[in-house]
Amino acid sequence: MRKRSRILLVSLGVLLIYSGLIEPYIVRVSERDFVVDGLQDENLTIVHVADFHTLRYGLRERQMVEIVSEVDPDYVFITGDLLKHNRGIETCLRVLSDLKARKGVYIVLGNADFKILKQLRRGGIRKRRENYTFLINESVDCGSFYLVGLDDPVTHRENLDLAFDNVGDDKPIFVLTHFHPDSLLWEFETRRVAAVFSGHTHGGQFGLRQIVNVLPYVYRSRYIAGLYRPDHFYLSVTRGVGTNIFPLRFLCSPEICIYHVKNR
Repeated sequence: MRKRSRILLVSLGVLLIYSGLIEPYIVRVSERDFVVDGLQDENLTIVHVADFHTLRYGLRERQMVEIVSEVDPDYVFITGDLLKHNRGIETCLRVLSDLKARKGVYIVLGNADFKILKQLRRGGIRKRRENYTFLINESVDCGSFYLVGLDDPVTHRENLDLAFDNVGDDKPIFVLTHFHPDSLLWEFETRRVAAVFSGHTHGGQFGLRQIVNVLPYVYRSRYIAGLYRPDHFYLSVTRGVGTNIFPLRFLCSPEICIYHVKNR
């Protein structure tokens, strides 16, 4: 029994070291293609990232910046939870400034980003800078498609009527949202959306369904991580880059999604 207890304790120690100190810093790339009817460009390369939960400009952040630089995408879409415990705004803004895309970096806020929202409202942070743009319940015409950015649905700050106010029916619609409760997905279906980019779930942080099912940030949706087709639109749910609640990842590495979007 003592030998078994020692083996169990050693195994548990190794597991904690791996899931706390190794896997959370192995940023992996998921690369996929999908087709959108009516896209004005023949091909677009989009990087989708989320859930930085940044406190310092560390290994994860440097890897993310390097990967995006190597890809040289048309767009970078960032879907919320930039901060951890509402701290690290200046560091987070440095990371955002280092993420480059040929046609634009667009950001929506998550439930961890209330301090950024306050700064945006007070003018302490500009919504539009040379390198990036925050979208707070608003849209932008990107030429090839309309891009709609919702404020955080987790804290019920989203306003679909306001966000879609200037969206026409002459080109595809892409949506950025921090989270994707099923009620919101139904709304997207009624508004002719072609693709949705979301985060918040962290992929569960553990690749074991029995654990994932009890975690608080995944309980409101069937879609945990990956590229889905829930209806007539695509749904990208990234595992995110950082961690929350538990600083652990096991069989669920940090992720940067790269999409090659083509016109049919």
